[in-house]
Amino acid sequence: MGKYITNIDQLYKGISGMFGSADQVPEVKQKILNTGLVLELHYLNPEGKIVIDASSGEQIKVYTGEWPDSVNPKVKMEMDSDIAHLYWLGKVNFMMATLKKDIRTVGNLGEVLKLVPVLGPLFGLYINFLKNNGMGDLVV
Repeated sequence: MGKYITNIDQLYKGISGMFGSADQVPEVKQKILNTGLVLELHYLNPEGKIVIDASSGEQIKVYTGEWPDSVNPKVKMEMDSDIAHLYWLGKVNFMMATLKKDIRTVGNLGEVLKLVPVLGPLFGLYINFLKNNGMGDLVV
């Protein structure tokens, strides 16, 4: 169990809600879709998995826990749930966390690096989603 994320459903709800709100920043949504990336995120303490699928070019799909066999992640990342949460709060630098092995990547890191600079506007969506959905205590 993490310091902030004590139940994986908190992270599932926050990340799914954030990507579900991506229509509020259409230029960011389109840049994510343009990557065509299918990314598997494996979380520890508490444990869970999320797949972000931008392969359709039209819609960002988020799968929590399990996903269809037809979805094949090209890149896999592993990190503590708290690291993921703090990243989406804008408090963790992706490159530093990768260098310190707080975030571990299997697959083409270059694909992820194309995405990282685009994600900044989603931080506010994550924070707002938490606050508006009874999880404001997670905003630290």
